[in-house]
Amino acid sequence: MSSPPSNAVALGYIEHPGTPAQTRYQAQLCHTQERSLTLEGGQTLHDAIVQTLQKQAISSAYLTINNAAMQTLHYVIPDDDPSGQHAAWYSETHRLSPPANIHTAGIHVGLRDGEPFLHCHGIWQRGDGHTSVGHLLAPVSILANDIEVSCIAIEGAYLAVTADEETRFPLFAPYQGANSAAKPNALLLTLRPNQDLNAAIAATAKHYGIDTAQIMGLGSLVQTCFTDGHQLKSHANEILILDGTLKDGQPSLQAVSVGIGGEQHQGALAPGRNAICVTCELLLRF
Repeated sequence: MSSPPSNAVALGYIEHPGTPAQTRYQAQLCHTQERSLTLEGGQTLHDAIVQTLQKQAISSAYLTINNAAMQTLHYVIPDDDPSGQHAAWYSETHRLSPPANIHTAGIHVGLRDGEPFLHCHGIWQRGDGHTSVGHLLAPVSILANDIEVSCIAIEGAYLAVTADEETRFPLFAPYQGANSAAKPNALLLTLRPNQDLNAAIAATAKHYGIDTAQIMGLGSLVQTCFTDGHQLKSHANEILILDGTLKDGQPSLQAVSVGIGGEQHQGALAPGRNAICVTCELLLRF
């Protein structure tokens, strides 16, 4: 997988300030185990997750939250960088007061500067039923009540925030963790910009001999395009994979996406038409 791809114009293309890396993906085989965990309400989502994982001796994980009442909910969506130093950036913070509810969210748990760090995209609703999509700010968003969450605990690999020369963003990248005694059953994977998401997953899975898998994760795309013909207009759009599978080596991805100004849509991502914007952080369980 080289950069830029030969079909960059058809895909859409975003110009980042740094030199593109030669390797267009980073990956680590790992072992995963699904667990159900209880997060304690009345504290920030960040603290609730970190404390619960530490009690379970889990340092790397992917969590799914469904139907969580929030005391406060803060989030951002994509925007242009007013400094001009990045190809995309974040909006000002949006704040939802109660009643606010996380409909669904996906969270990668890794490390930044040696401390636990969360990256979360999701769908939430305010009291009048209006639905928004975005990047949740877990350190300042407070759970109203105790909730049950699905946790995929990861052994043998972890994500850590690393300075990325190409995008000039601090980004998650997978690293080999402590050796797991169990046989690998998953691939922790990050993908670089300007390659089609489906094609990049298929190529990486083939390299690792993976033919069938469940695909989880989040990231960003250029002008997200869906199989129903809908396409977001902005050059920077965040996504959350709601349901992803790899079958016979070919990915099928149901996702929700939000762009600059709040335009959003949900559905099946169109194969061959979704260039990665900044990164995609994925877990393939096989």
